[in-house]
Order: sequence, then structure tokens, then C-alpha cells
Amino acid sequence: MTLRIRNPYRYLEVVALVAVLAAVAGCSSGTAVQGMIQAPVFVGVSLREAEAKAAQAGVQVEVKSSENSDTMPVDFVLKQDPEPQTMVRKGRVITVVTSSGPVSLTLPDFVGGKFEVAQAFIVANQLVLGDLVEQIDASPVGTVLAQVPGSNADVNRGSVVTLTISRGTMATMPGLVGLSLTESKKRLSALGFSVSKVIVSPQTTQPAQLVLMQEPAAGDAIEKGAWIELTVSKVP
Repeated sequence: MTLRIRNPYRYLEVVALVAVLAAVAGCSSGTAVQGMIQAPVFVGVSLREAEAKAAQAGVQVEVKSSENSDTMPVDFVLKQDPEPQTMVRKGRVITVVTSSGPVSLTLPDFVGGKFEVAQAFIVANQLVLGDLVEQIDASPVGTVLAQVPGSNADVNRGSVVTLTISRGTMATMPGLVGLSLTESKKRLSALGFSVSKVIVSPQTTQPAQLVLMQEPAAGDAIEKGAWIELTVSKVP
């Protein structure tokens, strides 16, 4: 099949126009790319390292603000604008948000208050309750006697707070075995204690209501409200 060109001059004009348009498009494309780079990745590095990377890439870094962070150290980059790998022109200022470290709070004075109140504050503020130290004291059981760190100390989330609490006033358990139940109750009452439970043994060789066993044992340290259990001989 033979292709006939009715107007060869018109054909040449079209070819020339296409070539010119292609050249212009190529020139425009080159102009768009020239002077453009991908924004470096600053997130996760220190501000000093970000500034070094920016200088190497031909852009500038400017701190826009700082935010608290529990995961990123102080002065490390949390965010950047434009985002990493965005096409930007050389010399562009890239703003960053840096870390100001974890959220800190001031500890109140727990001393003299109840353990439950201190514990609630520790849990609510994402702190860690350390080992409890119990101490014999005239204060009611559970009263906070000391704290570490002390009151008004600034602490971060996850910090350990150790409390010393009162075990109350302690006494020494007297020896009651061999005494009558009545005499045993008198001796305990004189110390500020009372019998919690009496167990009657079916033993018949001992006088009636004689104390055969005691819990706690004689000489044990006991506190107010402690459970005291006596086993006595059978009532005749």
C-alpha cells in the first residue's frame, strides 16, 4: 500500500512543531527538577545531627516548638514539616518539633496521711510503688511515716516511690498455757488485747477451761487488733 502525502510541506511543518514542543517540554521538565531535593529524615535524631544533615543537603532547620515525650530524649526531633522525602527547593527552611523530655510532676507530702491515699496518687500518675517498709509506731496502722523521694520532689512517670508505714503499737504475747480462761482474758485485757476465738478441746484430764494452746505463741510480737486464739479444756 502506498502512502500518499497530499501536501509534503504541511507534513514537514507538523514534524517541526512536534520537535519544538518536545524540546520545550524537556526544557520545562529540567527546570522543574533543577534545584529540588528530597527533604532529609530528621525525625528520631538529635537537633545537632539534624542541623548537620540539613547543611549537607542544602536546607535549613528551624525549631518550631517543643513537646513532652516519654520515648524520645531531650532535643531529639519528634516531627518535621515538610515531611521526610518530600520534594523541596534547596535553601528551604524545614521546621521541626523537638522533645522536651518526659512529663514531670511534683510529689505531694504523704507523711502523716493514709497509705491508701498515697497509693491512689502513685497509681493515677503512672508512678511505681516500691517495697513497703513497715515500722512499729504509735501512729494508726497504715499511716505514712516517710517517703522517698521526699515531698515537692520533681519525678518522671515510671519513677519508684518508696513508703514507710506504721504497723501500729506492738506488744509481746504473754504465756497463757496452764492458766484459766478467765485469768488469760484478764492478762490480755491489761495489754489492750482481747480473745478472738476460743476452741474447746474434748480433753477431760485437765481442769475445766484451762488454756491448753495459744496462737500467737508466747513471746511473739503482736499489734492492736491481732487475732488471738485460745484452746481450752472441755467444760465439765
